[in-house]
Amino acid sequence: MPTRRSATTAAALSFFLITLNASTVTTALPMIGRDLNARAGLAWVLTGYSLVFAVALLPAGAWADRIGARRAFVAGLALFAATSAVCALATNLTVLLAARAVQGIAAAVILPSGLSMLNAAYPEPSERGKAVGRWSAAGAIALVVGSPLGGAVTSAIGWQGTFWINVPPTLLALVVALRTPATPKPQPVRRTSYRELVTAPAVVLSSATGFALNFATYGTIFVVTLFLQQDRGQSAWVSGLVFIPMTLLIIPANLLTGRLAVRLGIRRTLLLGQGLMAAGLAGLLIGGPVWAFALWLLPLGIGGGLIAPTTTTLMLNGLPPARSGFGAGLLNAIRQFGSAAAPAVLAPLGFRLCMILSAVVIVAPALIGRKQCLPTANTTTKTPAAADSQS
Repeated sequence: MPTRRSATTAAALSFFLITLNASTVTTALPMIGRDLNARAGLAWVLTGYSLVFAVALLPAGAWADRIGARRAFVAGLALFAATSAVCALATNLTVLLAARAVQGIAAAVILPSGLSMLNAAYPEPSERGKAVGRWSAAGAIALVVGSPLGGAVTSAIGWQGTFWINVPPTLLALVVALRTPATPKPQPVRRTSYRELVTAPAVVLSSATGFALNFATYGTIFVVTLFLQQDRGQSAWVSGLVFIPMTLLIIPANLLTGRLAVRLGIRRTLLLGQGLMAAGLAGLLIGGPVWAFALWLLPLGIGGGLIAPTTTTLMLNGLPPARSGFGAGLLNAIRQFGSAAAPAVLAPLGFRLCMILSAVVIVAPALIGRKQCLPTANTTTKTPAAADSQS
């Protein structure tokens, strides 16, 4: 049990840290531009980190499978702490961008290896689902507090503070991880092609659902924000407040998911989340006053809060333990690309068409696969590699 608690704490704390880092730095960008006299390339402080993070997730997850999840996790945390300090001490944009790129690599190592540690600590799929829900909730909490905390720290001690605040939680996660027994050396599995792994039904469904979730969520935030400011004349402050109730509901939805999946099964839990998000998107088509937009965003928060941990559990259940780092890296890389694709695809379209397209995207994965191809809350899909590893 102590092993489970320490693995859960370390993984959840690291996910909180990664999510918090993205939110707090955004609020510090104007001050960074003024202090470093670098307004022209300022966007790359965010874009460079996000791009490297997305690209490195898959190889980082595979690397964690080769050397062991805990070893990779500790290495990633140490690198993240070091690069956070370099970012805080940067005196020009070039140094800051280089450090941010390496920080993106560190985050890409931490995320899949942390999930792989969690996977090893909870071999029972039903218990694993509850642990993944707590892991997801940590990221949701960071999403809620990130911008206010970043603004407060930037105002109090300057933009450097948004990087310095990474160091204490990183070191805490490192200490907890070192107290966690090393993850067992992965059991040998027969040589499996990349194609054989990624075409397993659970992997296909979790990947498609993860992409759709981020596309619909970040696309909606992007489109609604522009619509309220450009078409309705609302201030940036008001348009930001509209999303707070939605993000707050993600946390209890994450925590509820594990128990819900035990009762309903993974497929029905996904369908419930997809249905709620589609209902919210349909409601946004109605329009109305600003409070109505906040109201119709609530089902998106609940639905997304159900889908995110369920897709992660589905991916982990659908691969053998020796490939869990690869699976976590694959899913999160695809989700990152969904976030990046949404603004590019939706920007040229009108508001109503954006909502319709987002609704279509979020429900489309429900058509993939058949019920008997998917793991329930209490079973694990036997991919060819999984079956071989257990023989």
